[in-house]
Amino acid sequence: MEGSPGWGKADVPLRIRTIMLWVFFSSLHVAASAPHHLGEDFVAAFMQNGLQQTLNSDFKLLITGYSPFTSVTISMKKPGLRMTVQATTGQTVLVKIPPQAEMVGSKTFDNTVVVKANNAVSLVMVNEKPTSVDSTVVYPAHSWGTEYHVVTPNVGTDRYGEFVVATWDEPTTVDVYLKATVTFQGRSYSRGSVLSIKLEPFQAAQLQSPSDMSGTRIVAQKPVAVFTGHTCLARFTHCDHLAEQLQPVTSWGTAFIVPPLPFETQSDIIYVSTSQPTRVESQHGATKTLRELRPNRATLYGLQASNTLYLSANAGIQVIFFADGSNKDAVSYEPFFMTIPDVSSYCHSYNILTLDGYDNYALLIAKTSETTGMMLNKTPLRDVAWKPVPGTDYSWAGQSLGTQFSVHTVEHKTSPFGLLSVGIREQKAYGSAAVCDSDPCRLVKCRAKETCKMEKGEASCVHDYMGTCMGSQAPQYHTFDGMSVDIRGGCAYTVAKYCGNDPALAPFLVEEKKSEGRLKEWLTNIYVYAYNISIHKGEGGKIQVNNQLTSLPVTLDSGKIQISQNEGRTILQTDFGLQVTYDEDWAIMVAVPSSYFGATCGLCGNFNEDAEDELTLPDGAQAASVEDWAESWRDPSCQEDCGDQETLQETGGCGEFRWGGGPSIFGGRKKRD
Repeated sequence: MEGSPGWGKADVPLRIRTIMLWVFFSSLHVAASAPHHLGEDFVAAFMQNGLQQTLNSDFKLLITGYSPFTSVTISMKKPGLRMTVQATTGQTVLVKIPPQAEMVGSKTFDNTVVVKANNAVSLVMVNEKPTSVDSTVVYPAHSWGTEYHVVTPNVGTDRYGEFVVATWDEPTTVDVYLKATVTFQGRSYSRGSVLSIKLEPFQAAQLQSPSDMSGTRIVAQKPVAVFTGHTCLARFTHCDHLAEQLQPVTSWGTAFIVPPLPFETQSDIIYVSTSQPTRVESQHGATKTLRELRPNRATLYGLQASNTLYLSANAGIQVIFFADGSNKDAVSYEPFFMTIPDVSSYCHSYNILTLDGYDNYALLIAKTSETTGMMLNKTPLRDVAWKPVPGTDYSWAGQSLGTQFSVHTVEHKTSPFGLLSVGIREQKAYGSAAVCDSDPCRLVKCRAKETCKMEKGEASCVHDYMGTCMGSQAPQYHTFDGMSVDIRGGCAYTVAKYCGNDPALAPFLVEEKKSEGRLKEWLTNIYVYAYNISIHKGEGGKIQVNNQLTSLPVTLDSGKIQISQNEGRTILQTDFGLQVTYDEDWAIMVAVPSSYFGATCGLCGNFNEDAEDELTLPDGAQAASVEDWAESWRDPSCQEDCGDQETLQETGGCGEFRWGGGPSIFGGRKKRD
């Protein structure tokens, strides 16, 4: 269903597609530093919701694309499930997951839902049954860590607090430092003991206890995902499911603003987790306190209706909002769980989910001076009752988003802000942080022929294409821009060189000498990363590196340079994209990424897609002819009589271009007299 309920608009900027997966698929195969919500690889764990598994469930994944032609594969190992959906920029795809994804019991599972995309996406998970629901943002694998601290509220019901540890594509061992007695795989483990669990790729372990496990510490050998909550926790006559994916200790923050629920008339609870002795200053309304918190604990703070809570710590802490249920008008809503983001993680743009049949709300936290710049679905947010957060320069506001299913965008062009998503209905409630989808590429300035892309959660500039320059057996070259030039044999020439002034681009120099006659001496020197690499025709799989004879293949500078032979070709590659190749006929090819657009010189030209302006001399002047331009790139130590073939045959060449020779890569070259 599409729409912008509560705002009087017929549509929203995000398109929504629904994919139904109600049946088993034993072998079915259907073909965004950046915000930590965006990535390519995810694992979603649907924890036990209620006392038993039921087919009457409504499990959902909401996948939002941020690039055109995004392909997303959703799979489970057991039972077999595999399908692929497509999303484009700004499109949200709703995928319904079969009830067999639910993990019931305290044991290991092979039914994690694995999501893999070819471009960055965001993911929200909804675990819903007829009388219980909660939602959580699902964090990509690149943001996982190896240490977590569990929070599992408990008010003495006969149901269970629970948490899940899930792996990616490698096996790992997880040590669980228990703060409550648990039964796992049919065996009891007491409070204070350490439970060691071995997990295979894409496997999960769910642990449950009737006691509060808050403060339980999880330490894994390799990064894992951790989900925590409760099977179903009661405030009134009914219970509600709690679910939240945790962030690792390395991602914790030190400053948090916790707004109250705009419809709450009583109080809620805030859990503050610590991994070390931590001093926490808090301001709750006008009341300030200072507490020294012990390590590996979950400390409770109260949140009275209409008051905000501001927390400032001298070390990283984890802050989780536990709404324990209440009444709004005639609606009695049950508990939900919600991670509070730290202030430093606020961003400029969010997606916020609203569920059908719920009273949906957005909780906004923004700089007081910037509140007028807030936009909802590209429209200025007006008539919002902002309230100051004491002790800070921020304000908060609660805003209704209607009662229909939709995905909204909330953004501010210049100022980052925080955003939470909550919804209530009779016997149910959900809460989660909104998905930060700020385009990190807008903060990255790329070069002329580069494009910003998300890679492993980071925004980076990548080249658009590779430029190639060819040299034939005859003394002839074809520039990056397509011009052909003949040279005299017997002398060394600069083939390609970085001639720009961008300190972020790695300098390089490629020189070559080809002599004619009986010797046919062909020699190339490549200067890059402080290495002088000499390749000589006829050396039979050997090169010289800084005057030392070396056999191929060879890797230099921790992989920055790799040189190999393959089917008669000698290939040099660098980590920044330079490639120098000799084929079986000993014809050279130099390839450079378009990051070097307009910044090269030598016989390969200036690489600016214009063959008409290649004739630039080393001193910046224009040559009178192609011949003069080509000769300007000749080694000045090579004399005029180098063209004499008999001299070449007797001396093996002239000038000083030889094994281990050559000018400094950073030095200039004198124009030939």
